[in-house]
Amino acid sequence: MKKTLTAALALLLTLSALPLHASAQRVLLKDVARVQGVTTNQLVGYGIVTGLNQTGDSTSVVFTSQTIQNILQAFGLSTSSQNVRTRDVAAVIVTANLPPFAHSGDNVDVTVSTLGDATSLQGGTLVLTELKAANNLVYATAQGPLSVGGFYASATGAGGPNSILQNHVTAGRIPQGAVIARDMITNIQQDQSGFSYVLTTPDYLTAARVAQILNTKFGPGTAHANDAETIRVNLPARYAGDDVDFLAQAGELPLDADELAKVVVNERTGTVVMGGDVTLAPCAIAHGNLSITIATNNTVVPAAPFSRTQPPVQTNTTVTASQTGTRKLIYVSGAPTLMQVVRALNTIGVSPRDLISIVQALRDAGSLQADVEII
Repeated sequence: MKKTLTAALALLLTLSALPLHASAQRVLLKDVARVQGVTTNQLVGYGIVTGLNQTGDSTSVVFTSQTIQNILQAFGLSTSSQNVRTRDVAAVIVTANLPPFAHSGDNVDVTVSTLGDATSLQGGTLVLTELKAANNLVYATAQGPLSVGGFYASATGAGGPNSILQNHVTAGRIPQGAVIARDMITNIQQDQSGFSYVLTTPDYLTAARVAQILNTKFGPGTAHANDAETIRVNLPARYAGDDVDFLAQAGELPLDADELAKVVVNERTGTVVMGGDVTLAPCAIAHGNLSITIATNNTVVPAAPFSRTQPPVQTNTTVTASQTGTRKLIYVSGAPTLMQVVRALNTIGVSPRDLISIVQALRDAGSLQADVEII
C-alpha cells in the first residue's frame, strides 16, 4: 500500500514538472499513441453489382460486358457481348480496412464505388468479390446488398432534366459485408528489447510527457522520446514474454496531451472544425456573395400537319449569375480564445461554404493563428 501511494505521488510530481499548456487535455495514453507496426491494412477488389433498376453501366463500358461474360462462363454458360445487357449491372471497386490481429471468420465493413457510368447503386447486390492486400494475397471475400443512404429517380433517363438526386448514390456500404479468409499476423515487438509508441498527433511536449510517465511507472530508462512522434520503449525484464500485460497497464496511464491549434476544412461537405488554441488577430473582412441560377424550360414543338410522329420537345436552358446582398467591410477586433473566434466569425453572417474561403484567407493574411488542413 505504501509503495502504491509512493508511486502515485511520484507520477503526480512528474506530470507537474512539465509545463501545462492552457489547452492541455487529460487523456489516457492509449487514446493518443499506438504501437508502431500495429495498424490496419487496406484491401481492394473488383466486382459487379447486380439488381439495379436501369441505373447500371451503359453498353459503352466494355469491361462490364466482359465481366458478365466471364461470370457466366464460370457457370458453364457461353454468350457474346451482343447478347449482354448491362443496364441492370455496374462494375465497381470494393475497398475495406483489415484491422490488426484479425482472424479468419471475422467480419468487416466494405465500401463499394462505381467504376463505369452507372448513375445509382440503389437496390443493388454485390456479387462475391475477392479483396487483396498490397502483397497481392486474398485476405477476404465480400458479398451482399448495398446501403447507399440516398436515392435517384429520373423520368427521362440518366442525367435528364427531370430527375431527383438525394445524397451520393454511386457509392455505398455493406456493413459486415466482408469475411476475412486469412489471419492477419501482427508482431508487437520490433525486436527482443522492446517496441515504439507513435503519437497520433506529433508534439514534442506530449512525447516528453509520455516518456516521463512510463519511466515513473515502470522504472527509469524504460522510455525515451526520439522525436515529436516516436517514443522508444525498452520492455522491463519482469514483462519479458508478457508484453500484453505491459501494454494494458501503460495504456491506462493518464497524461496531459497538448492540443494543437488547428482548423480542419472539408470542402466537399462544407464542414469546418476548429480546435486547440485558435486565436484571431485584429482584421477587416469583406466577402462577396455570387449567386448562379440555372433554369430549364421544356417547350413542345407542334408536329407538321398530317404527321404521325410524336411532337418533339425543345429544351431551353438559361444560366444567370449575379451578386446579391450589400456586403461591407467588417472589422474584427481580435479573439484570444476559441469561443471568441467563433463569435467573431458568426458576426460576419456567412454560410459554412463561404466560411471556408474566409478561413483560408485569414490564414494567408496571418490573422488566424492556427494550422489549416483541407481534407
